[in-house]
Amino acid sequence: MSAPRSAIVTVAFGHSTDHLDYTFTSFGINQGMPLHAFVIGQNLPQQLLAEVQYHLIAPTADFSHPLREVYFRRLELVDQLDVDYVLVVDSYDVLCLQPLPPFAELLGNCAVAACVEHLGSRYVMGQGYTANFLNCGVFFWNVPASREIRREIVARGRSHYRTVADDQFCINEVLQTKYYDQLRILPCQYNYRAYLNKKQRRWPTVTHLDGVMIYHNASCMAEAKNLLRAKSRAHLPELEPDGRPLTAREQFWRRLRLRYQSAQPVAQSLNLLYRAVSPTCSRQRVALSRARGVVQHLADCKSAIQQSATRRYLTQSLRLL
Repeated sequence: MSAPRSAIVTVAFGHSTDHLDYTFTSFGINQGMPLHAFVIGQNLPQQLLAEVQYHLIAPTADFSHPLREVYFRRLELVDQLDVDYVLVVDSYDVLCLQPLPPFAELLGNCAVAACVEHLGSRYVMGQGYTANFLNCGVFFWNVPASREIRREIVARGRSHYRTVADDQFCINEVLQTKYYDQLRILPCQYNYRAYLNKKQRRWPTVTHLDGVMIYHNASCMAEAKNLLRAKSRAHLPELEPDGRPLTAREQFWRRLRLRYQSAQPVAQSLNLLYRAVSPTCSRQRVALSRARGVVQHLADCKSAIQQSATRRYLTQSLRLL
């Protein structure tokens, strides 16, 4: 039996077709996996990259917007390739940091494999709710096994416009409702979305990309590309040994310290929210002021602990936790 044929695919239009070397060619580190770029438009880019196989595709008005056309048509264009497995990625903000395992191993006996979005708990039409809302910038497909699934997703998107990026709605609605038993959830290292050395509200921030296979964040792509080669695994620091079982009193102080540490980012977020709310929104500002007061009281509690404050003050502070 011959080995499974695999390919890495992107679909692009406009400006991004001339800049596939920004991130897409990073997947060239995967030996034996050709890179295919479907270009939607009238012409191929003037400067063609030697490591990329180009396919010119005539545009259609079916999807109301060219970017929306890219998002949906990439699901059906992969059928033009003579392959068994494909990895489909965004053309401008997805960076491969390490060689990937064989796609057949990643998919196993499933038709599709993907990673959960960083905020994965969402309401979805059909199933109603999912804790595994998938990000569509990195998707692995078993091409023959997923053909009917992809056809249904594209037909759903073609029939009704919601927004430019509603492919994620359609894909999750179809997969989470009808084909969840053919879906494999991959570790986040295969579609790593955290901000790198940069703060962004409601997003996680990390200081390294060790252990990451595929990085996907346009805002931090320049810094990610400037990093030295990522390590295959991140370093896990050792916990400081307790040395002996803790007494009830020591357990109490340990819990209190952990609660304070978790309150620090909350305080920062509340301060940002307070500054963002217009002074005319008095009710919202009053509510935020009260919340800030609670968190500040918790911070004062830490200071009191360090200064050996009285048990009465600590009891009062703990009621606010």
